[in-house]
Amino acid sequence: MFHPLTTWSLGPLTVSVELLFLVIAGIVGLATVSMYLKRKSVEDHEAMLDKVSLVFIIWVLVFKLWPFVLEPGLLTDMRNVIYFSGGPWSIETATGLAFGLLLYFYIRKKWSFDMWEAMIVGLFVAMIFFNVFVREMGTLSPWPFGYKIGGEFVHPVNLYLVWLYILALLGATVFFKAKTGYGRCIYLIISLGFIYILISPFNA
Repeated sequence: MFHPLTTWSLGPLTVSVELLFLVIAGIVGLATVSMYLKRKSVEDHEAMLDKVSLVFIIWVLVFKLWPFVLEPGLLTDMRNVIYFSGGPWSIETATGLAFGLLLYFYIRKKWSFDMWEAMIVGLFVAMIFFNVFVREMGTLSPWPFGYKIGGEFVHPVNLYLVWLYILALLGATVFFKAKTGYGRCIYLIISLGFIYILISPFNA
């Protein structure tokens, strides 16, 4: 697993590990959405995937450029474009915009509700992938387990999240076997909120 602030130099290009794995996780999530829609035999699933891919690209751009929205002065040195991404409310803003665009396409194109089910499952798979590879260090741990910093252990929040996301997906598979995914979607959305409430005491 990698520290989120790690950067890799690929020739003249410097890549942020956090952003790199966010992009790869997004691609994994899109592949999951595609397979899910095909398995459900949803009409126009390729057109849906094209729009979902566009929304993902917009999400990445908002996340990447958010520091320059908050601090336009950073653009005085173009090298900052390489090193800066994210920041306060970056994920929430990017996600809110992405959701709004998806809702717009869903209403305008009259998509099947299966799109939302596929999106939520793809989101969970992407978050599992990201947290497997990128560390998230929490508060001090009373147990000799976790990430060691300065001789003390801190909670491995990303590992907790991986297990909670997997359990939520297993629960959706076990408890909701109906063909329509309304129950699964509601369950996974509630699970997502519950997970973040459950994990909040361990966040630094």
